[in-house]
Amino acid sequence: MATYTPTAEMAANAARGLKIRESKPPSQRGSTIIGLGRARDIVARRPMSEDTVRRVKAYFDRHEIDKQGSTWSDEGKGYQAWLLWGGDAGYTWSKNIVDKLNKIEDRYYNDANDDTAYRRYLYKRG
Repeated sequence: MATYTPTAEMAANAARGLKIRESKPPSQRGSTIIGLGRARDIVARRPMSEDTVRRVKAYFDRHEIDKQGSTWSDEGKGYQAWLLWGGDAGYTWSKNIVDKLNKIEDRYYNDANDDTAYRRYLYKRG
């Protein structure tokens, strides 16, 4: 199965998010344990599976609204969490990968005349 390595810009954003978070009092620290783990993986530029990249994109899809929050400009919780997941670079990266993966899947789903091609695709995905 293919893996995808976070970009240097994503790693820099995640590192910056960790630094900002650390500088805040506990009541003003953003993210969950999952977000912190993701940030550490991104900073280390650990390759991610397709499923993990999809979760990264899903995070951004759900939290894009956070940019309109009242504490965004003060580097509040939403701002910190956004950076921890790779920031705008992470959103663009994950969207591009997921879009590409979805096009591949759509090609097989929509080809009703070639069931064996779809089975080969599923087998390769493991």
